[in-house]
Amino acid sequence: MMSQSVPYASHLRHLKAALNPAPQTRLLASGTSPLIASLAVLILLSSCVQQPVQPPPSKVAVPAKFDEQAPEGVVTGEQDLRSWWRVWHDPTLDELIDEALKANTDIRIAQAHVAEARAMTTVAESALYPTVSAQGAAWGGAADWRTSANNALLPGLGSADPGFWAGTAGLAASWEPDVWGGRHADVAAARAVEVSTVDALNGAHVTVAADVAENYHEARGLQLRLDVLDRGIATLERLLSYVEARYEAGQAFTYDEDLVREQLSLERAKRPPLVALIEERRRRLAVLLAKPPEAAPTLPPPAPFNVPAAPIGLMPVQVVERRPDVQARVALVQAQASRLQSARTDLLPRFGIQFLGGDAELRFEGLPNFGATGGLVGLSAYLPVFNHGRIRANIAANDARLDEAVAAYDASVLKALEDVENAYRRRSALDQRGTSLAAALSAARRNEGASKDLYEGGRKEFRDVLDDRLQALNDEDELVQAEMGQATATVQLYRALGGGW
Repeated sequence: MMSQSVPYASHLRHLKAALNPAPQTRLLASGTSPLIASLAVLILLSSCVQQPVQPPPSKVAVPAKFDEQAPEGVVTGEQDLRSWWRVWHDPTLDELIDEALKANTDIRIAQAHVAEARAMTTVAESALYPTVSAQGAAWGGAADWRTSANNALLPGLGSADPGFWAGTAGLAASWEPDVWGGRHADVAAARAVEVSTVDALNGAHVTVAADVAENYHEARGLQLRLDVLDRGIATLERLLSYVEARYEAGQAFTYDEDLVREQLSLERAKRPPLVALIEERRRRLAVLLAKPPEAAPTLPPPAPFNVPAAPIGLMPVQVVERRPDVQARVALVQAQASRLQSARTDLLPRFGIQFLGGDAELRFEGLPNFGATGGLVGLSAYLPVFNHGRIRANIAANDARLDEAVAAYDASVLKALEDVENAYRRRSALDQRGTSLAAALSAARRNEGASKDLYEGGRKEFRDVLDDRLQALNDEDELVQAEMGQATATVQLYRALGGGW
């Protein structure tokens, strides 16, 4: 939890505008050169680096436990969360998720963001060091000495047009010592942003694994619903043949035949939408695997659901520390605190050291060469005097952004806790629903058999037989949907716990 790991200060104070250099200059001997004296002053000033800015405290109190945690389940450890989908013991699911984690486009985007952030950290670090460049130039041409005065001064030239050549080469260097720590704060901000992109990459793994599992389980559930529907259609077709035979024997009415035909048409009308939903899930799986929709993976044949027990054992503070989205917000708070620290140094003096050195040569035909080697060292200082409040406004803006970053962190913590509580409640509710529907289905199947016997014995009408059969089919479909919901709720629970990386 951020309030435990980062000692925030509720208010941030302004730094001093300048430091008194008198005690430092008294340490210098009267014969010391100005350059050495200036360097010594800069070194002494560097000990006055401002303390890091402490963000304001988080306003969220993380509870000791979850209210909705399942009473029964499987205690989940770190390794279990990393590859939670393996609790289904489904090789096809394992293969799909492993492939998606390697190829998914969202993960590739997140990886690119990490690479970019690492490069920008190097850019920020470069400001701590001197900049050195090599430079050179060369010229060539001809000179026309026409006057007699020139001939008298330079008799060797005569009236010819001698050629000349000139060239310079040297090094230039500049360095701005980070006296107040502003550049170090920029580096800290860049590194914190880099950490946030790594957390975002972990979050992409969590999301992709959960998306694949959800779509896979939904597709498998829809397969089961289609199988139930097809068995119901086959049963109605047999029932229609049975009624037609009884009608031919004078033991049934046209009304009975029409009832079965009507219901058979209604059941057949349910099939195309189910097939379309299965294909939608398959195409979604293909896109999650970074493949075109036409390359949708083939699903195994329909099989009964195997819904694992709910994961238990994690405390709220563990979830907060594990959730990549929450940890990314922690890093962004640190980054903004460092940006505020850097912005505050803009009120203070800036110092720079420049060096320029090189060699130059000038040649004329018929004359001795002219050349020189030299260097130039300079010191500079910059102190803002008037900027119409721009610097202080920038500080105020960064201060507000820090408050915003802390509020966004608080929101992410609350969202993480809400996700877990809701996922536990959803899974618990669906477990109860599944138990009740399983009991209802058993009773409906018993009623179906008894209703047919009573009809043949003349104690029930055919419509009762049909209704009892349809009720059994409906209960079976409801049970499959509940099992689909259980599987989806379990995936969402693992996602809420931050599993998948």
